[in-house]
Amino acid sequence: MRKILGLILLITLFNIPLLVTTSLSINEEGDGGLQDGPWSMFCHDNQHTGRSDYDTYNNPGTEKWRHEISGLVASSPSVGEDGTIYIGANDQSLYAINPNGFKKWSYKTNGWIYSSPAISNDGIIYIGSGDSNLYSIYSDGTLKWKVHIGEGWVYSSPAIDNDGTIYISSVIGGNLCAIYPNGTKKWEFETNGWIYSSPAIGRDGVVYIGSHDHNLYAIYPNGTEKWCFNTVGEIKSSPSIDSDGTVYVGSWDNYLYAINPDGTEKWRFKTGGSIDSSPAIAKDGTIYIGSYDGKLYAITINGAIKWEFDTGSEIYSSPAISNDGIIYLGAWNGNIYGVSPGGTEKWNLPVGDHGYITSSPSIGKDGTIYIGSRFSEPNFHGYLHAIGGIKIEEPRQGYLYIGYREIGPTPSRNTLVIGRTPVKLSAFHEENVDRVEFYLDDQLIETVYETPFAIMLDETAFWKHTILAKAYYADGSTPTDQMDVVIFNI
Repeated sequence: MRKILGLILLITLFNIPLLVTTSLSINEEGDGGLQDGPWSMFCHDNQHTGRSDYDTYNNPGTEKWRHEISGLVASSPSVGEDGTIYIGANDQSLYAINPNGFKKWSYKTNGWIYSSPAISNDGIIYIGSGDSNLYSIYSDGTLKWKVHIGEGWVYSSPAIDNDGTIYISSVIGGNLCAIYPNGTKKWEFETNGWIYSSPAIGRDGVVYIGSHDHNLYAIYPNGTEKWCFNTVGEIKSSPSIDSDGTVYVGSWDNYLYAINPDGTEKWRFKTGGSIDSSPAIAKDGTIYIGSYDGKLYAITINGAIKWEFDTGSEIYSSPAISNDGIIYLGAWNGNIYGVSPGGTEKWNLPVGDHGYITSSPSIGKDGTIYIGSRFSEPNFHGYLHAIGGIKIEEPRQGYLYIGYREIGPTPSRNTLVIGRTPVKLSAFHEENVDRVEFYLDDQLIETVYETPFAIMLDETAFWKHTILAKAYYADGSTPTDQMDVVIFNI
């Protein structure tokens, strides 16, 4: 009898860790955590700093390529470790695009996708859909699982905690859901309003999210409320968290709020319009936020205005900051802007007539900027844009050239060339360019195989013409740039 009891005790003792392991594996399978990629989720990281580790100072602000998508693109792109760009669209699909602009795969859900993807350490892509589900997609484009989040569509973008828990919200249900990596629900936290905001995770594991009930919520990792902070307006903006625990969030009452880790107000800053944009936080603590009044605001850590940059159109896009401090964002007018840390325009790139931007930019390892767009004509469609191509530097737009010498700006802002003129090109990451072709109108003039990428244009020409340059990169992409000029060279 003693031997039997001893044997039972021994089996029991040895089985305890096995039972615990089995229980944990049921709920917590997967590598867990956010992938350490160049831009693994909406606003870059779990704290939504919007801050990249990579420089962009040589990015000329010209398009490298655009990938057409059959639906409007409001989703913001994420960039994986291998350079693959992931983005959702209103054609109900999640797209995986190679760094050269060619499609890798697409996965069809049953609803429009406004949510932005998040990539886990083990390469799983998580994204919400208008069919009320959170999707878990393998890196080859096949479904791992999907889970119903709540009533209505999922506008929110997921965040992935270090233990692999995925946080995401539904709009109409107004619930923040915590999901295990195997697709089972851990808990739900109910607010009293719709949720468009995306969750941010503090370094202590506390989850922050805004709601249409005017509140910003702080929620412990076990799903219980830590505190809630009330504003006068709905909160569609997604919160951002500074290194000292300060939480920043915008509201439809026109204010950007700075909230202490204990839920008390630190300060508030009034903009000229409602705020959908999520704050980005620079290395020096400067906070950047866009507003419906069309302005990008730079605000000090004490809540004072540093500068404002006027785009002239509503801003829904959330700013992205490169390692060298350049701020990027899109505006409803269809322009993508690069703004210096001092508040001056570095460049702006129009995506084209009938184009609008609500997507937020992301930054790749090589400094390429990625952003989505939406077009209303000739039919509803969109693009994923890659910015970081080539630029004709000479002749300069709006200048007069005589005998290949620059004289000065023209009153009409047209480029006027009398006689022959040099054509010089700058290429983003020129070391990856195999060759550059130079055209006058549709005629190939010369091909250059090494730097400097320049020619002397001495063709017989009169009146209006187009100079076009086309670069061939090693990855297969072929960006172009062109310039309209008036030439008198007989």
